[in-house]
Amino acid sequence: MARCPTCEKEVETSVKEWDLGKTHVKQYECCGKKFREYVKMIYELRR
Repeated sequence: MARCPTCEKEVETSVKEWDLGKTHVKQYECCGKKFREYVKMIYELRR
C-alpha cells in the first residue's frame, strides 16, 4: 500500500508490478497521476 503524493490518500491496489534486479517495483495510479514504490528484496542464505 502506498500514499498518493498529490492527495495523501492510501492507494491499496497496484496497477502493475515487476522485478528490477534486487528491487520489486509497484506502480500505482491516483488523481490521474502514476507513481511507483520501490522495495528492496532481501534474500537470506541458509547453509
